[in-house]
Amino acid sequence: MTVVQARTEAVPISFTYTGTIISQQDAALQARVTGEVTDRPFEPGSHVKKGQLLFRIDKRPFEVALAQAKAQEGQAKAQLQFAQAEVVRTDTLADKGYASEQRLQQLQSNAASAAAQVQGAEAAIARQSLNLDYAEVNAPFDGRASLSIINPGDLVIENQTQLVTVVQVDPIDVQMALSSEDSEALREAMQTGEVTVEVLDDAGKPVRTAKIYQLDNRFDPRTARRLVRALMQNEDERFLPGQFVRARVTLGREDKLLVPTIALSARLAQQIVYAVDDQGIVRQKPVTTGDSYGENTSILAGLKPGERIVTDHLEDMRQDMKVEVRSPQKEASNGMAQDGGGSRDDR
Repeated sequence: MTVVQARTEAVPISFTYTGTIISQQDAALQARVTGEVTDRPFEPGSHVKKGQLLFRIDKRPFEVALAQAKAQEGQAKAQLQFAQAEVVRTDTLADKGYASEQRLQQLQSNAASAAAQVQGAEAAIARQSLNLDYAEVNAPFDGRASLSIINPGDLVIENQTQLVTVVQVDPIDVQMALSSEDSEALREAMQTGEVTVEVLDDAGKPVRTAKIYQLDNRFDPRTARRLVRALMQNEDERFLPGQFVRARVTLGREDKLLVPTIALSARLAQQIVYAVDDQGIVRQKPVTTGDSYGENTSILAGLKPGERIVTDHLEDMRQDMKVEVRSPQKEASNGMAQDGGGSRDDR
């Protein structure tokens, strides 16, 4: 029979959540003018650069409308010039008594109306110039474009047709919804030390690190959770927006009493260990267990540091049984090192 001593060791203070990958910049590009797509000079699903042309919509209707607006502007300016000249001439005549005040007021009104027509024509020019700009759809930032079903020849409708989405993929965020307890622990840890976030693979092994940089300003009253975001480098684009991941948040280290997990047995829904005293007598001890750390489990109550715990032949152990104790050659082989980190898993 082999025994090990229950020992107090420093272990990570951590908790694990299911997180969601969020892009810092995520844009859904819609058509801002109605017209036929004449060109799509990018490959859907590819990387795009800020300012890169993605779609070109037929400009000819807007060029015609712009020319018409400029012509209307010229006509309006000519009418304004004539109306202002009439006001000047009539004002001189009115001073000499050769024109009525009513006539002068009428001409002043005509000049004001002509000025408004000039402003309307200028607004029409600005609008058609804007439509010409909108006829070319460019990438708003560096990122990856989505697949798109819009092809040259398709008719797109202003503010209705979605052309493509563009998302930033490097760096990228991991978003988690923390419980109030863990949120408070995180707040305290961020004031006194460094907090680390590790994204885990399916086997629970860390594959990427992230750094918390945003905390929401409230708890969601429906879930009593607070959103936090951690920034993560993603050059290989292993993680994409909308993906679910496991993330472990470590707040520091604390001392805990550990025993090998294999030393635990269950009796009537109660976890127990078999302790051996100095006379070699087996004592059955109910214990309260905490988090797991690699091959070890923390003991919250029921044991004291230094007590010897049976780690094999547990099915043969009985209360008050006399046994011969055999210590392992190296206690470290019992897995007392706990670098694997424990976690309060998925609140």
